[in-house]
Amino acid sequence: METIIGIDLGTTNSAVSTIINDKPEIIEIDGNLTMPSCVGIDASGNLLVGQVALNQVVSAPESTVLSIKRSMGEDKKVRIGDKEFTPEEISSFILRKLKDRASEHLAKNVEKAVITVPAYFNDRQRKATKDAGVLAGLDVVRIINEPTAASIAYEADKSDDEKILVYDLGGGTFDVSLVVVENGVVEVKSSHGDTQLGGDDFDKLLVDHVAGKFKEEHDIDLNEDLRARRRLTIVMERAKRELSSRPFVKVMEEFIKDDKHLEVEVSRNDYETMITSLLEKTIECLHKCLKDASMLPSEIDKVMLVGGSTRTPLVYSMLKDALNIEPRSEVNPDLIVAMGAGMQGGIIAGFETHSVLVDITPFTFGTSVVDAVNLDVRPGVFAPIIHRNTPVPVSKSDVFFTMIDNQKVVDCNIYQGEELLVEDNMFVGNFLVEGLSSVPANNEIVLNLELDINGMLKVTAVEKCTGLEKSVVMDTKDVKDKFDMDEARENIKSIPQIAESVEKDADNLGVTSHSEEIAELLNKAEDMRKRGGNLLNSSIDDEDASELKDLIVKSADAIKKKEWETLTELTESLSDMVFYMED
Repeated sequence: METIIGIDLGTTNSAVSTIINDKPEIIEIDGNLTMPSCVGIDASGNLLVGQVALNQVVSAPESTVLSIKRSMGEDKKVRIGDKEFTPEEISSFILRKLKDRASEHLAKNVEKAVITVPAYFNDRQRKATKDAGVLAGLDVVRIINEPTAASIAYEADKSDDEKILVYDLGGGTFDVSLVVVENGVVEVKSSHGDTQLGGDDFDKLLVDHVAGKFKEEHDIDLNEDLRARRRLTIVMERAKRELSSRPFVKVMEEFIKDDKHLEVEVSRNDYETMITSLLEKTIECLHKCLKDASMLPSEIDKVMLVGGSTRTPLVYSMLKDALNIEPRSEVNPDLIVAMGAGMQGGIIAGFETHSVLVDITPFTFGTSVVDAVNLDVRPGVFAPIIHRNTPVPVSKSDVFFTMIDNQKVVDCNIYQGEELLVEDNMFVGNFLVEGLSSVPANNEIVLNLELDINGMLKVTAVEKCTGLEKSVVMDTKDVKDKFDMDEARENIKSIPQIAESVEKDADNLGVTSHSEEIAELLNKAEDMRKRGGNLLNSSIDDEDASELKDLIVKSADAIKKKEWETLTELTESLSDMVFYMED
Protein backbone atom coordinates (compact mmCIF):
# COMPACT_ATOMS: atom_id res chain seq x y z
CA MET A 1 0.00 0.00 0.00
CA GLU A 2 1.36 3.44 -0.94
CA THR A 3 2.47 5.95 1.68
CA ILE A 4 0.78 9.34 1.91
CA ILE A 5 2.19 11.56 4.66
CA GLY A 6 0.26 14.21 6.54
CA ILE A 7 1.79 17.65 7.07
CA ASP A 8 0.72 20.40 9.45
CA LEU A 9 2.32 23.47 7.86
CA GLY A 10 2.17 25.80 10.83
CA THR A 11 2.95 29.46 11.40
CA THR A 12 5.35 28.81 14.26
CA ASN A 13 6.00 25.07 14.06
CA SER A 14 5.32 22.32 11.53
CA ALA A 15 4.99 18.56 11.90
CA VAL A 16 4.71 15.46 9.72
CA SER A 17 3.04 12.12 10.39
CA THR A 18 2.02 8.91 8.66
CA ILE A 19 0.30 5.63 9.41
CA ILE A 20 2.70 3.08 10.88
CA ASN A 21 1.39 -0.24 12.22
CA ASP A 22 -2.18 1.00 11.62
CA LYS A 23 -1.69 4.06 13.86
CA PRO A 24 -0.72 7.68 13.18
CA GLU A 25 2.87 8.38 14.18
CA ILE A 26 4.63 11.74 14.36
CA ILE A 27 8.01 11.61 12.63
CA GLU A 28 10.80 13.32 14.57
CA ILE A 29 12.79 16.13 12.97
CA ASP A 30 16.20 16.84 14.50
CA GLY A 31 15.16 14.92 17.61
CA ASN A 32 11.91 16.87 18.14
CA LEU A 33 8.27 16.13 17.31
CA THR A 34 7.79 19.57 15.74
CA MET A 35 10.07 21.71 13.61
CA PRO A 36 10.24 25.53 13.73
CA SER A 37 8.71 26.99 10.55
CA CYS A 38 11.82 29.06 10.05
CA VAL A 39 13.99 29.48 6.94
CA GLY A 40 17.35 31.19 6.59
CA ILE A 41 20.53 31.41 4.56
CA ASP A 42 23.92 31.36 6.26
CA ALA A 43 27.00 33.42 5.43
CA SER A 44 28.17 30.81 2.90
CA GLY A 45 24.86 30.87 1.02
CA ASN A 46 23.63 27.55 2.41
CA LEU A 47 19.92 27.04 3.04
CA LEU A 48 18.89 26.58 6.66
CA VAL A 49 15.49 25.16 7.62
CA GLY A 50 13.99 24.48 11.04
CA GLN A 51 15.93 24.73 14.30
CA VAL A 52 19.25 25.57 12.61
CA ALA A 53 17.59 28.56 10.95
CA LEU A 54 15.98 29.62 14.22
CA ASN A 55 19.40 29.48 15.88
CA GLN A 56 20.60 32.38 13.71
CA VAL A 57 17.42 34.47 14.02
CA VAL A 58 19.18 36.91 16.35
CA SER A 59 22.67 36.93 14.86
CA ALA A 60 21.41 37.24 11.27
CA PRO A 61 17.81 38.54 11.36
CA GLU A 62 18.10 39.94 7.83
CA SER A 63 18.81 36.42 6.54
CA THR A 64 16.05 34.61 8.43
CA VAL A 65 12.28 34.42 7.90
CA LEU A 66 9.59 33.54 10.44
CA SER A 67 5.78 33.19 10.21
CA ILE A 68 5.68 33.02 6.40
CA LYS A 69 2.28 31.30 6.60
CA ARG A 70 0.64 34.66 7.25
CA SER A 71 1.76 35.84 3.81
CA MET A 72 0.52 32.84 1.83
CA GLY A 73 -1.48 33.90 -1.21
CA GLU A 74 -0.09 37.45 -1.23
CA ASP A 75 1.70 38.96 -4.23
CA LYS A 76 4.94 39.75 -2.45
CA LYS A 77 8.53 38.66 -2.07
CA VAL A 78 10.63 38.25 1.05
CA ARG A 79 14.31 39.05 1.09
CA ILE A 80 16.72 36.62 2.76
CA GLY A 81 20.23 37.98 2.53
CA ASP A 82 20.80 38.91 -1.11
CA LYS A 83 17.99 36.67 -2.45
CA GLU A 84 14.24 37.23 -2.81
CA PHE A 85 11.60 34.51 -2.52
CA THR A 86 7.82 34.30 -2.68
CA PRO A 87 5.87 32.91 0.31
CA GLU A 88 5.25 29.75 -1.76
CA GLU A 89 8.99 29.28 -2.26
CA ILE A 90 9.78 29.83 1.42
CA SER A 91 7.05 27.36 2.44
CA SER A 92 8.37 24.84 -0.08
CA PHE A 93 11.71 24.76 1.78
CA ILE A 94 9.86 23.82 4.98
CA LEU A 95 7.77 21.19 3.21
CA ARG A 96 10.82 19.76 1.45
CA LYS A 97 12.63 19.18 4.74
CA LEU A 98 9.55 17.46 6.21
CA LYS A 99 9.27 15.32 3.06
CA ASP A 100 12.97 14.38 3.14
CA ARG A 101 12.83 13.52 6.84
CA ALA A 102 9.79 11.30 6.28
CA SER A 103 11.54 9.57 3.37
CA GLU A 104 14.59 8.95 5.55
CA HIS A 105 12.49 7.64 8.44
CA LEU A 106 10.45 5.31 6.23
CA ALA A 107 13.47 4.25 4.14
CA LYS A 108 11.65 5.02 0.87
CA ASN A 109 10.96 8.04 -1.29
CA VAL A 110 7.79 9.87 -0.22
CA GLU A 111 5.98 11.60 -3.06
CA LYS A 112 2.39 12.18 -1.85
CA ALA A 113 1.03 14.29 1.01
CA VAL A 114 -2.05 15.70 2.67
CA ILE A 115 -1.37 19.27 3.82
CA THR A 116 -3.49 21.16 6.34
CA VAL A 117 -4.62 24.78 6.16
CA PRO A 118 -6.73 26.97 8.45
CA ALA A 119 -10.44 26.42 7.79
CA TYR A 120 -10.79 30.12 7.05
CA PHE A 121 -8.02 30.19 4.43
CA ASN A 122 -9.49 31.59 1.22
CA ASP A 123 -9.15 30.03 -2.24
CA ARG A 124 -6.01 32.05 -3.01
CA GLN A 125 -4.26 30.93 0.17
CA ARG A 126 -5.21 27.29 -0.44
CA LYS A 127 -3.79 27.33 -3.95
CA ALA A 128 -0.58 28.97 -2.67
CA THR A 129 -0.22 26.12 -0.15
CA LYS A 130 -0.70 23.52 -2.87
CA ASP A 131 1.82 25.32 -5.10
CA ALA A 132 4.34 25.22 -2.24
CA GLY A 133 3.81 21.48 -1.98
CA VAL A 134 4.43 20.99 -5.70
CA LEU A 135 7.60 23.09 -5.46
CA ALA A 136 8.73 20.79 -2.65
CA GLY A 137 8.38 17.79 -4.96
CA LEU A 138 5.11 16.58 -3.49
CA ASP A 139 1.93 15.39 -5.15
CA VAL A 140 -0.57 17.17 -2.88
CA VAL A 141 -3.47 14.73 -2.92
CA ARG A 142 -5.60 16.69 -0.49
CA ILE A 143 -5.80 20.06 1.24
CA ILE A 144 -7.63 19.56 4.53
CA ASN A 145 -8.83 22.08 7.13
CA GLU A 146 -6.90 22.06 10.40
CA PRO A 147 -9.93 21.73 12.74
CA THR A 148 -11.21 18.88 10.57
CA ALA A 149 -7.86 17.09 10.79
CA ALA A 150 -7.88 17.52 14.55
CA SER A 151 -11.39 16.04 14.73
CA ILE A 152 -10.31 12.98 12.75
CA ALA A 153 -7.37 12.38 15.09
CA TYR A 154 -9.46 12.98 18.21
CA GLU A 155 -12.19 10.60 17.10
CA ALA A 156 -9.81 7.76 16.22
CA ASP A 157 -11.05 4.52 17.83
CA LYS A 158 -14.02 6.36 19.42
CA SER A 159 -17.57 5.31 18.68
CA ASP A 160 -19.61 7.88 20.63
CA ASP A 161 -21.91 10.22 18.71
CA GLU A 162 -20.94 13.75 19.76
CA LYS A 163 -21.19 17.42 18.90
CA ILE A 164 -17.68 18.86 19.21
CA LEU A 165 -16.54 22.47 19.10
CA VAL A 166 -12.95 22.63 17.83
CA TYR A 167 -11.18 25.79 19.04
CA ASP A 168 -7.92 26.10 17.09
CA LEU A 169 -5.63 28.95 18.13
CA GLY A 170 -2.17 28.64 16.61
CA GLY A 171 0.80 30.90 16.14
CA GLY A 172 -0.67 32.96 13.33
CA THR A 173 -4.26 31.92 12.68
CA PHE A 174 -7.51 31.16 14.49
CA ASP A 175 -10.36 28.81 13.53
CA VAL A 176 -13.42 27.50 15.27
CA SER A 177 -15.50 24.68 13.82
CA LEU A 178 -18.61 22.81 14.87
CA VAL A 179 -18.17 19.10 14.15
CA VAL A 180 -20.84 16.43 14.48
CA VAL A 181 -19.75 12.80 14.80
CA GLU A 182 -22.45 10.22 14.03
CA ASN A 183 -21.88 6.55 13.27
CA GLY A 184 -18.23 7.15 12.43
CA VAL A 185 -18.98 10.06 10.09
CA VAL A 186 -17.09 13.26 11.00
CA GLU A 187 -19.18 16.09 9.53
CA VAL A 188 -18.19 19.75 9.78
CA LYS A 189 -21.36 21.83 10.15
CA SER A 190 -19.86 25.33 10.24
CA SER A 191 -16.57 27.21 10.53
CA HIS A 192 -15.48 30.72 11.36
CA GLY A 193 -12.15 32.35 12.06
CA ASP A 194 -9.46 34.93 11.46
CA THR A 195 -6.30 34.20 9.43
CA GLN A 196 -4.49 37.14 11.04
CA LEU A 197 -4.98 36.33 14.72
CA GLY A 198 -2.76 34.06 16.79
CA GLY A 199 0.11 33.67 19.21
CA ASP A 200 2.32 35.99 17.13
CA ASP A 201 -0.06 38.82 18.05
CA PHE A 202 0.26 37.95 21.73
CA ASP A 203 4.05 38.06 21.37
CA LYS A 204 3.88 41.46 19.68
CA LEU A 205 1.82 42.90 22.53
CA LEU A 206 4.35 41.63 25.07
CA VAL A 207 7.28 42.94 23.00
CA ASP A 208 5.71 46.38 22.65
CA HIS A 209 4.90 46.43 26.37
CA VAL A 210 8.47 45.63 27.43
CA ALA A 211 10.02 47.82 24.72
CA GLY A 212 7.90 50.68 26.05
CA LYS A 213 9.24 50.19 29.57
CA PHE A 214 12.80 50.02 28.22
CA LYS A 215 12.31 53.28 26.31
CA GLU A 216 10.95 55.00 29.42
CA GLU A 217 14.07 53.98 31.32
CA HIS A 218 16.76 54.45 28.65
CA ASP A 219 15.15 56.61 25.95
CA ILE A 220 15.98 53.89 23.40
CA ASP A 221 13.39 52.28 21.12
CA LEU A 222 14.26 48.59 20.71
CA ASN A 223 11.72 48.29 17.88
CA GLU A 224 13.96 50.41 15.65
CA ASP A 225 16.79 47.85 15.80
CA LEU A 226 15.94 44.61 13.97
CA ARG A 227 18.44 42.51 15.89
CA ALA A 228 17.34 43.86 19.27
CA ARG A 229 13.67 43.33 18.38
CA ARG A 230 14.36 39.72 17.33
CA ARG A 231 16.13 39.08 20.64
CA LEU A 232 13.24 40.65 22.52
CA THR A 233 10.69 38.62 20.55
CA ILE A 234 12.42 35.35 21.40
CA VAL A 235 12.74 36.14 25.08
CA MET A 236 9.12 37.34 25.33
CA GLU A 237 7.81 34.27 23.52
CA ARG A 238 9.62 32.21 26.16
CA ALA A 239 8.15 34.40 28.90
CA LYS A 240 4.66 33.94 27.44
CA ARG A 241 4.98 30.18 27.77
CA GLU A 242 6.19 30.51 31.36
CA LEU A 243 3.20 32.70 32.21
CA SER A 244 0.94 29.74 31.39
CA SER A 245 2.10 28.12 34.61
CA ARG A 246 3.49 31.01 36.69
CA PRO A 247 1.94 34.26 37.95
CA PHE A 248 5.11 36.33 37.37
CA VAL A 249 8.10 36.13 35.04
CA LYS A 250 11.30 38.16 35.32
CA VAL A 251 12.82 38.94 31.92
CA MET A 252 16.57 39.64 31.83
CA GLU A 253 18.69 40.12 28.71
CA GLU A 254 22.23 41.49 28.92
CA PHE A 255 23.52 44.07 26.41
CA ILE A 256 20.27 44.07 24.46
CA LYS A 257 21.30 47.42 23.01
CA ASP A 258 24.89 48.66 23.21
CA ASP A 259 25.81 48.56 26.92
CA LYS A 260 22.21 48.61 28.15
CA HIS A 261 20.65 45.58 29.88
CA LEU A 262 16.98 44.60 29.96
CA GLU A 263 15.48 43.66 33.31
CA VAL A 264 11.72 43.75 33.75
CA GLU A 265 9.01 41.73 35.47
CA VAL A 266 5.77 40.82 33.70
CA SER A 267 2.73 39.47 35.53
CA ARG A 268 0.16 37.07 34.17
CA ASN A 269 -2.49 39.62 35.05
CA ASP A 270 -0.78 42.27 32.88
CA TYR A 271 -0.40 39.79 30.03
CA GLU A 272 -4.04 38.70 30.19
CA THR A 273 -5.16 42.32 30.16
CA MET A 274 -3.16 42.84 26.95
CA ILE A 275 -4.66 39.88 25.10
CA THR A 276 -8.27 40.03 26.35
CA SER A 277 -9.55 42.04 23.37
CA LEU A 278 -7.96 39.53 20.94
CA LEU A 279 -9.50 36.56 22.73
CA GLU A 280 -12.87 38.32 22.74
CA LYS A 281 -12.66 38.27 18.92
CA THR A 282 -12.30 34.50 19.05
CA ILE A 283 -15.40 34.24 21.25
CA GLU A 284 -17.33 36.36 18.72
CA CYS A 285 -16.25 33.94 15.98
CA LEU A 286 -17.34 31.06 18.19
CA HIS A 287 -20.87 32.42 18.54
CA LYS A 288 -21.10 33.07 14.79
CA CYS A 289 -20.04 29.48 14.20
CA LEU A 290 -22.77 28.19 16.51
CA LYS A 291 -25.35 30.46 14.89
CA ASP A 292 -24.43 29.18 11.41
CA ALA A 293 -24.90 25.61 12.65
CA SER A 294 -28.23 26.53 14.33
CA MET A 295 -26.90 25.16 17.60
CA LEU A 296 -27.03 26.40 21.19
CA PRO A 297 -24.01 26.28 23.54
CA SER A 298 -25.92 23.85 25.75
CA GLU A 299 -26.00 21.33 22.88
CA ILE A 300 -22.19 21.05 22.69
CA ASP A 301 -20.83 17.80 24.15
CA LYS A 302 -17.12 18.65 24.07
CA VAL A 303 -14.81 21.59 23.46
CA MET A 304 -11.49 20.51 21.98
CA LEU A 305 -8.40 22.73 22.20
CA VAL A 306 -6.01 22.76 19.25
CA GLY A 307 -2.85 24.82 18.76
CA GLY A 308 -0.09 25.85 21.14
CA SER A 309 -1.67 29.20 22.02
CA THR A 310 -4.59 27.42 23.71
CA ARG A 311 -2.25 26.71 26.63
CA THR A 312 -2.86 30.30 27.78
CA PRO A 313 -5.01 29.94 30.95
CA LEU A 314 -7.26 32.84 29.93
CA VAL A 315 -8.34 30.87 26.84
CA TYR A 316 -9.57 28.07 29.07
CA SER A 317 -11.49 30.35 31.44
CA MET A 318 -13.10 32.46 28.68
CA LEU A 319 -14.28 29.34 26.85
CA LYS A 320 -15.65 27.83 30.03
CA ASP A 321 -17.56 31.05 30.80
CA ALA A 322 -18.92 31.30 27.26
CA LEU A 323 -20.07 27.67 26.93
CA ASN A 324 -20.40 26.44 30.51
CA ILE A 325 -18.28 23.41 29.66
CA GLU A 326 -14.66 22.55 30.43
CA PRO A 327 -12.37 22.54 27.37
CA ARG A 328 -10.32 19.39 26.80
CA SER A 329 -6.89 18.63 25.35
CA GLU A 330 -6.31 14.87 25.76
CA VAL A 331 -4.30 14.84 22.53
CA ASN A 332 -1.27 17.16 22.37
CA PRO A 333 -2.58 20.44 20.85
CA ASP A 334 0.70 20.87 18.95
CA LEU A 335 0.49 17.45 17.26
CA ILE A 336 -3.18 16.62 16.79
CA VAL A 337 -3.50 18.40 13.41
CA ALA A 338 -0.52 16.57 11.91
CA MET A 339 -1.85 13.28 13.28
CA GLY A 340 -5.22 13.91 11.64
CA ALA A 341 -3.53 14.79 8.35
CA GLY A 342 -1.56 11.54 8.54
CA MET A 343 -4.77 9.62 9.18
CA GLN A 344 -6.46 11.29 6.20
CA GLY A 345 -3.46 10.31 4.09
CA GLY A 346 -3.90 6.76 5.31
CA ILE A 347 -7.60 6.82 4.44
CA ILE A 348 -6.81 7.96 0.89
CA ALA A 349 -4.12 5.29 0.60
CA GLY A 350 -6.66 2.60 1.55
CA PHE A 351 -6.14 1.94 5.26
CA GLU A 352 -9.26 1.00 7.19
CA THR A 353 -10.53 3.70 9.53
CA HIS A 354 -13.40 4.39 11.88
CA SER A 355 -13.89 7.90 10.51
CA VAL A 356 -15.43 9.22 7.30
CA LEU A 357 -14.87 12.91 6.60
CA VAL A 358 -17.51 15.38 5.42
CA ASP A 359 -16.05 18.90 5.17
CA ILE A 360 -17.60 22.26 4.23
CA THR A 361 -16.74 25.51 2.50
CA PRO A 362 -16.51 28.41 4.98
CA PHE A 363 -17.18 30.98 2.24
CA THR A 364 -19.91 31.80 -0.28
CA PHE A 365 -18.94 31.84 -3.97
CA GLY A 366 -20.87 33.65 -6.68
CA THR A 367 -20.75 36.08 -9.56
CA SER A 368 -21.25 39.76 -10.33
CA VAL A 369 -24.57 40.73 -11.95
CA VAL A 370 -26.50 43.82 -12.94
CA ASP A 371 -29.65 43.85 -10.84
CA ALA A 372 -32.75 45.61 -12.11
CA VAL A 373 -35.50 46.31 -9.58
CA ASN A 374 -38.40 48.62 -10.47
CA LEU A 375 -36.37 50.09 -13.35
CA ASP A 376 -33.52 50.84 -10.93
CA VAL A 377 -30.39 49.28 -12.49
CA ARG A 378 -27.67 48.36 -9.99
CA PRO A 379 -24.36 47.00 -11.33
CA GLY A 380 -21.88 45.04 -9.22
CA VAL A 381 -24.45 43.07 -7.21
CA PHE A 382 -23.24 39.76 -5.78
CA ALA A 383 -25.27 36.70 -6.85
CA PRO A 384 -24.40 33.72 -4.59
CA ILE A 385 -24.24 30.27 -6.20
CA ILE A 386 -22.46 28.09 -3.62
CA HIS A 387 -23.39 29.20 -0.09
CA ARG A 388 -21.06 29.05 2.90
CA ASN A 389 -21.18 25.93 5.11
CA THR A 390 -22.17 23.78 2.12
CA PRO A 391 -20.59 20.29 2.26
CA VAL A 392 -17.80 19.73 -0.27
CA PRO A 393 -17.28 18.53 -2.92
CA VAL A 394 -20.20 20.45 -4.40
CA SER A 395 -21.40 21.54 -7.83
CA LYS A 396 -24.09 24.25 -8.17
CA SER A 397 -25.52 26.03 -11.21
CA ASP A 398 -27.71 29.04 -11.86
CA VAL A 399 -28.95 30.75 -15.02
CA PHE A 400 -28.18 34.34 -15.97
CA PHE A 401 -29.22 36.43 -18.96
CA THR A 402 -27.55 38.75 -21.47
CA MET A 403 -28.55 42.42 -21.26
CA ILE A 404 -28.59 43.57 -24.88
CA ASP A 405 -29.59 42.24 -28.27
CA ASN A 406 -26.90 40.33 -30.23
CA GLN A 407 -24.55 40.38 -27.24
CA LYS A 408 -21.45 38.44 -28.32
CA VAL A 409 -19.42 38.34 -25.09
CA VAL A 410 -20.08 37.68 -21.42
CA ASP A 411 -17.46 38.49 -18.79
CA CYS A 412 -17.83 36.03 -15.89
CA ASN A 413 -16.41 37.55 -12.70
CA ILE A 414 -16.26 35.25 -9.68
CA TYR A 415 -16.17 36.50 -6.07
CA GLN A 416 -15.92 35.02 -2.61
CA GLY A 417 -17.67 36.54 0.40
CA GLU A 418 -20.94 37.29 2.12
CA GLU A 419 -21.65 40.93 1.17
CA LEU A 420 -24.37 42.25 -1.16
CA LEU A 421 -21.96 44.20 -3.38
CA VAL A 422 -19.03 42.50 -5.10
CA GLU A 423 -16.71 45.37 -4.22
CA ASP A 424 -17.02 44.29 -0.58
CA ASN A 425 -16.09 40.67 -1.39
CA MET A 426 -12.83 39.08 -2.57
CA PHE A 427 -12.24 38.83 -6.32
CA VAL A 428 -11.35 35.25 -7.26
CA GLY A 429 -10.96 35.45 -11.05
CA ASN A 430 -12.70 35.99 -14.36
CA PHE A 431 -12.91 34.75 -17.95
CA LEU A 432 -14.69 35.68 -21.19
CA VAL A 433 -17.31 33.61 -23.00
CA GLU A 434 -17.04 34.81 -26.60
CA GLY A 435 -18.93 34.03 -29.80
CA LEU A 436 -22.44 34.04 -28.40
CA SER A 437 -25.39 33.74 -30.77
CA SER A 438 -26.96 36.76 -32.48
CA VAL A 439 -30.21 36.64 -30.53
CA PRO A 440 -32.31 39.15 -28.58
CA ALA A 441 -31.47 40.07 -24.99
CA ASN A 442 -32.12 37.50 -22.25
CA ASN A 443 -29.98 34.82 -23.91
CA GLU A 444 -29.62 32.14 -21.19
CA ILE A 445 -26.11 31.54 -19.80
CA VAL A 446 -25.81 28.67 -17.32
CA LEU A 447 -23.00 29.27 -14.81
CA ASN A 448 -21.75 26.26 -12.86
CA LEU A 449 -19.41 26.50 -9.86
CA GLU A 450 -17.71 23.32 -8.70
CA LEU A 451 -15.77 23.25 -5.44
CA ASP A 452 -13.61 20.17 -4.93
CA ILE A 453 -12.64 18.43 -1.71
CA ASN A 454 -9.58 20.69 -1.41
CA GLY A 455 -11.70 23.85 -1.63
CA MET A 456 -10.38 24.59 -5.16
CA LEU A 457 -12.84 26.20 -7.56
CA LYS A 458 -13.75 25.29 -11.15
CA VAL A 459 -16.15 27.50 -13.15
CA THR A 460 -18.05 26.61 -16.32
CA ALA A 461 -20.30 28.87 -18.41
CA VAL A 462 -22.58 27.42 -21.11
CA GLU A 463 -24.77 29.20 -23.65
CA LYS A 464 -27.88 27.06 -23.26
CA CYS A 465 -29.25 27.42 -26.81
CA THR A 466 -26.02 26.25 -28.52
CA GLY A 467 -23.96 24.44 -25.92
CA LEU A 468 -21.06 26.85 -26.39
CA GLU A 469 -18.91 26.27 -23.29
CA LYS A 470 -15.96 27.87 -21.51
CA SER A 471 -14.47 26.22 -18.44
CA VAL A 472 -11.57 27.25 -16.22
CA VAL A 473 -10.01 26.26 -12.93
CA MET A 474 -9.68 29.54 -11.08
CA ASP A 475 -6.08 30.22 -10.06
CA THR A 476 -7.53 32.94 -7.80
CA LYS A 477 -5.05 35.65 -8.76
CA ASP A 478 -5.21 38.59 -11.08
CA VAL A 479 -3.14 38.12 -14.24
CA LYS A 480 -0.55 40.55 -12.97
CA ASP A 481 -0.22 38.48 -9.77
CA LYS A 482 -0.13 35.09 -11.50
CA PHE A 483 2.18 32.63 -9.77
CA ASP A 484 4.74 31.29 -12.22
CA MET A 485 5.69 27.74 -11.22
CA ASP A 486 8.57 27.51 -13.71
CA GLU A 487 10.00 30.85 -12.57
CA ALA A 488 9.76 29.69 -8.95
CA ARG A 489 11.64 26.48 -9.76
CA GLU A 490 14.42 28.44 -11.42
CA ASN A 491 14.63 30.75 -8.42
CA ILE A 492 14.91 28.02 -5.80
CA LYS A 493 17.47 26.20 -7.98
CA SER A 494 19.79 29.10 -7.17
CA ILE A 495 20.30 27.31 -3.86
CA PRO A 496 22.85 24.56 -4.61
CA GLN A 497 21.58 22.04 -2.05
CA ILE A 498 18.18 21.65 -3.70
CA ALA A 499 18.89 22.35 -7.39
CA GLU A 500 19.35 18.67 -8.30
CA SER A 501 16.29 17.50 -6.36
CA VAL A 502 14.10 20.18 -8.03
CA GLU A 503 14.98 18.76 -11.46
CA LYS A 504 14.28 15.24 -10.20
CA ASP A 505 10.93 16.31 -8.74
CA ALA A 506 9.87 17.92 -12.01
CA ASP A 507 10.64 14.68 -13.87
CA ASN A 508 8.84 12.51 -11.31
CA LEU A 509 5.71 14.66 -11.31
CA GLY A 510 5.58 15.00 -15.09
CA VAL A 511 5.88 18.79 -14.97
CA THR A 512 6.15 20.65 -18.28
CA SER A 513 6.41 24.27 -19.28
CA HIS A 514 2.70 24.03 -20.07
CA SER A 515 1.81 22.72 -16.62
CA GLU A 516 -1.04 25.16 -16.03
CA GLU A 517 -2.73 24.37 -19.37
CA ILE A 518 -2.31 20.65 -18.73
CA ALA A 519 -3.73 21.00 -15.20
CA GLU A 520 -6.79 22.73 -16.69
CA LEU A 521 -7.13 20.00 -19.33
CA LEU A 522 -6.82 17.23 -16.73
CA ASN A 523 -9.47 18.83 -14.54
CA LYS A 524 -11.88 19.12 -17.45
CA ALA A 525 -11.15 15.55 -18.58
CA GLU A 526 -11.77 14.24 -15.06
CA ASP A 527 -15.03 16.17 -14.86
CA MET A 528 -16.24 14.83 -18.22
CA ARG A 529 -15.33 11.24 -17.33
CA LYS A 530 -17.14 11.55 -14.01
CA ARG A 531 -20.27 12.99 -15.62
CA GLY A 532 -20.08 10.37 -18.37
CA GLY A 533 -19.82 7.65 -15.75
CA ASN A 534 -22.95 8.99 -14.04
CA LEU A 535 -24.80 8.81 -17.37
CA LEU A 536 -23.76 5.16 -17.79
CA ASN A 537 -25.67 4.42 -14.60
CA SER A 538 -28.82 6.07 -15.98
CA SER A 539 -31.30 5.00 -18.65
CA ILE A 540 -29.51 5.54 -21.97
CA ASP A 541 -29.63 3.33 -25.06
CA ASP A 542 -26.96 0.71 -25.71
CA GLU A 543 -25.38 2.54 -28.65
CA ASP A 544 -24.86 5.76 -26.66
CA ALA A 545 -23.60 3.78 -23.68
CA SER A 546 -21.05 1.96 -25.84
CA GLU A 547 -19.77 5.19 -27.42
CA LEU A 548 -19.62 6.91 -24.03
CA LYS A 549 -17.73 4.04 -22.42
CA ASP A 550 -15.25 3.97 -25.32
CA LEU A 551 -14.50 7.70 -24.93
CA ILE A 552 -14.01 7.35 -21.17
CA VAL A 553 -11.57 4.43 -21.57
CA LYS A 554 -9.60 6.19 -24.31
CA SER A 555 -9.46 9.38 -22.19
CA ALA A 556 -7.92 7.49 -19.25
CA ASP A 557 -5.42 5.84 -21.60
CA ALA A 558 -4.41 9.23 -23.10
CA ILE A 559 -3.72 10.56 -19.59
CA LYS A 560 -1.58 7.54 -18.75
CA LYS A 561 0.46 8.06 -21.94
CA LYS A 562 0.53 11.87 -21.51
CA GLU A 563 -0.91 12.31 -25.01
CA TRP A 564 -2.31 15.80 -24.41
CA GLU A 565 -3.52 16.55 -27.94
CA THR A 566 -5.42 13.27 -28.08
CA LEU A 567 -6.84 13.96 -24.62
CA THR A 568 -8.03 17.38 -25.76
CA GLU A 569 -9.92 15.87 -28.71
CA LEU A 570 -11.44 13.09 -26.58
CA THR A 571 -12.49 15.54 -23.87
CA GLU A 572 -14.23 17.77 -26.41
CA SER A 573 -16.08 14.75 -27.82
CA LEU A 574 -17.06 13.69 -24.30
CA SER A 575 -18.17 17.23 -23.48
CA ASP A 576 -20.44 17.41 -26.53
CA MET A 577 -21.95 14.01 -25.82
CA VAL A 578 -22.44 14.63 -22.10
CA PHE A 579 -24.01 18.06 -22.65
CA TYR A 580 -26.71 16.83 -25.02
CA MET A 581 -27.41 13.66 -23.03
CA GLU A 582 -27.71 15.57 -19.74
CA ASP A 583 -29.96 18.15 -21.39
